[in-house]
Formats: sequence, structure tokens, C-alpha cells
Amino acid sequence: MKSHTITYPRTIAIVTLLVMIGAGFHFAHADDNDDATSKYAENDYGAAAEAFQAAADKGDADAQTSLGLMYLKGEGVEENEKTALSLFEKSAAQGDVRGEVNLARMYAKGKAGIPPDYKVAVSWFDKAAAQGYADAQYSLGVLYVTGNGVPLNYKKAQELFANAADQNNSSAQYQLGLMNFKGKGMPINMVEAYKWLSLAGDYDDAPVYRQYVAQNMSKDQIDKAVALADDWKQEFEQNQEKTDKKT
Repeated sequence: MKSHTITYPRTIAIVTLLVMIGAGFHFAHADDNDDATSKYAENDYGAAAEAFQAAADKGDADAQTSLGLMYLKGEGVEENEKTALSLFEKSAAQGDVRGEVNLARMYAKGKAGIPPDYKVAVSWFDKAAAQGYADAQYSLGVLYVTGNGVPLNYKKAQELFANAADQNNSSAQYQLGLMNFKGKGMPINMVEAYKWLSLAGDYDDAPVYRQYVAQNMSKDQIDKAVALADDWKQEFEQNQEKTDKKT
């Protein structure tokens, strides 16, 4: 009985100590990453890169992704696509959604001296899209429209664009507008086309296509599309407010 009495509290003490140490590492990562984010916002890229590096060296996936982006752009560090690729691989391996998306883009574009590999890109875009990340859903949708790395599938592309568009992703809203306008994988629907092209704002050629679509619509159709877009914006803003209150 004595040995059990002695062993039990020692076990708890060891576990408690390990938890405290783990928490200390976590807070250290967070402090470095938060400091780096603040420095980056102040355009102090050199200091930001150093702080991101400190957090990345401790295994912080978010910092690894942020530092990778800085190496891609040459911000505070010498531009180096291979280093960026390595950092994205580390963060993606930990399930960091931004790391997954940027790693996918590297493979899709053939960066860092690697040949374009759409199948690998699709696998990483798919992982990020499954987590509800709008940029990944949009990028994967584009691949389904072009048939790169996946079979051509307008219906699948539409689903992905719709999921991203519902998060107010202007790229996806633009693509949904084009699909409705051209009847890609769906009947032509000018009202829906104008609605989504309106929500896309000034993204890419959205203003040009809006004008062209409007020439093929009646005033009542345009008014309906504008009303639908306004309703969508109002609902989106209300949902955002609810989300902000929860956080």
C-alpha cells in the first residue's frame, strides 16, 4: 500500500510538470509568432523574419508558413523558393491549412525547381478544402474546370466555388458568375450571373462581364439580381457578427 501511495503522487507530479513544460513551449511559440506578426504589420520585415524563424525552429506550423511566404516574396530575407518549399512541407505535415495551400501552389506552378505536378497539388488542395478553407476550395475548383490533375467536372467545380463564395471569396464569386453566364455545367442564368459578378466587385474582369450580362437582361431581371446580392450581403454580415460575438 505504501508503494502505491508514494508512486501515485509522484506520477501526478511528473505529468503535471510535463504539462507545464509543454504549456511553456506553446506560449513561447505563441509569443514569438505574435511578435513576428506585429513586426510584419509594422513593415519591419527583418525583425518579423527573425521572430518567425525563432517560432518556426520550435515547430510552430503557422510561423513556418508565414516565414515561407516571406522567403517567396523576399521580405526581410533573401528570396529563396527552395527554403519556402521546405517550410511549407513542414507546416503542411502538421496540418496547417495555409501551409497545405501554399505547398499545393508550389507544385501546381512548378516552383523551387520542381516540375509542375497537379496530382500532388490536388492532394494538398483537397486536404485544405476539406477543412473549409476558401482559397483551397477556389483553387481546387479551378483545377476541376481546367481538368488539371483531376477529370474535368463542372458540377464539382461549381460546388467548390459555391462553398468558397459563401465565405465571401471574390475569386469564387467571379467564377460562379461566369459559370452561370456561360452555362458551364448548369443552365444559363443571367440573374444568378449578375448577382455573383456584383458580389465579386472589381475582381479581375467582373465589371466588364457585369456590363455585358446587363445588356442581355431586362430591368426587372437586373433589379432582382441586385436585390439577391443585397440580401446575400446582409445575411453574410449578420452571420459574421454572430461569429465575432462567439469569439
